[in-house]
Amino acid sequence: MGAPSKRARKIRKAEDFNVDRLLRELHQPRDGRTTIDAWALADIFTTRQEQMVGTFVRPSRMAEQMRTDDALAVAYENRLAPQRCIPVEIEAAKGARGASIASEAEALFGAEGLGIHPDTLADIHGCLVNHGVAFGVIQASPREDGSRVDLTLKYWPIEYVWFDPVFRVFKARANPNTVQPDDMPQGDDENNNFGIVSSYWIPIVHGDGRWIIFKKHEIDPFRQEAAILPASLVWARHAFACRDWAKGSVAHGSVKVVGEMPEGVPLQSSVGTLSAEATAFAALLQALGQSDTPIGLRPAGSKTELLTNPSNAWQVWSELVLNAEKAAARIYLGTDGTLGSQGGAPGVDITALFGVAATKVRGDLECIERGVDTGIIQPWTAINFGDSSLAPRRRYCVPNDEAQALIKNTSERNSAFYAALKDARAAGLQLTSAFVAELAKDYDVRVPGLAVEPAPIPVPAA
Repeated sequence: MGAPSKRARKIRKAEDFNVDRLLRELHQPRDGRTTIDAWALADIFTTRQEQMVGTFVRPSRMAEQMRTDDALAVAYENRLAPQRCIPVEIEAAKGARGASIASEAEALFGAEGLGIHPDTLADIHGCLVNHGVAFGVIQASPREDGSRVDLTLKYWPIEYVWFDPVFRVFKARANPNTVQPDDMPQGDDENNNFGIVSSYWIPIVHGDGRWIIFKKHEIDPFRQEAAILPASLVWARHAFACRDWAKGSVAHGSVKVVGEMPEGVPLQSSVGTLSAEATAFAALLQALGQSDTPIGLRPAGSKTELLTNPSNAWQVWSELVLNAEKAAARIYLGTDGTLGSQGGAPGVDITALFGVAATKVRGDLECIERGVDTGIIQPWTAINFGDSSLAPRRRYCVPNDEAQALIKNTSERNSAFYAALKDARAAGLQLTSAFVAELAKDYDVRVPGLAVEPAPIPVPAA
């Protein structure tokens, strides 16, 4: 057999990165944050359309508002939980030098690293889940002795990003006071009047040492797996169902008192207002409608009647609310198993949650791994060590359910095999090599070696 083929990998060189440019930190424009306190159904549909075309100001606000809904908030937090609790490791490239570089990378990009903070990854992960794409910006910091240039990852809010459909590129809106001409590609002089414009649009290029784009799809990732596209309608359905349920509950629990004046008693006075008799009778009816009024005097010939709402419409709203809660879990987790007995399944812990939502969670973690490896670790290695050929990798230690199941199955078959050998010996059978090999084949286990080959059983003379 020949040597195993090496996986193709792009090698980044130190000269690919302008360190002076990376030392200048970018900031978002100081134009305040727009917000919408009340969302009508028309606002939700308009915002979904903006998400579909890559304009993220209102979608980012809607994602924040959606987390005020209990069902969506729980599903969202459960989606992010595995990334926060699964340990990470720095995998070194081969060789002593690769191990030495990985040791340095551990201090920056490991579990306790200074270059990648868990809070930053939580923001990036949340944005990736809700909008299908997330962005990180890198800040370079040279050490005092000049031996290294450290890189730090920071989250860039998606509200300051726009997708340019003409050039098919994401652009960031930055504070003009922090932007330098070399942040723009040559020949692009759009918005280059730094002292006048309120913001400056910068093309986002993944892996250039400045930017990281976290995405799972090459074409229009903000349309492919953005959870707010379906979840926003669940949010509306849940909110309106809860509102109507509350209204129906108030109407169902409120008793109305209707009265009829005695015949011949005037309802209005000569000036068009309620007559004195009608005013007194109305006061009586109002008092009867209050639970703390036990008695009342009704004029002779008058009538009173209590009206209640006999409708069972509240059951419809209850079903709609439960349906929305289950839909929220399915969108974010791929299952409604975390709803407990209310959702038709037992409660699950974090390990069970990871099992049922493995495809979504694994996809998130692999996306974050790719972004970190190609967007910050490889540039850091190239800048500090000449090229990225020995760049380490940052990996999540994801439990391998298939491997664990295989180990368990092998253990069970081995136990059954040795139990069969024990039974055979107890029955007086000779455990020859041929017998053991055939039995091992039946149980699909390795053939154990025998210390001493048993003597063959003598054949009786005729």
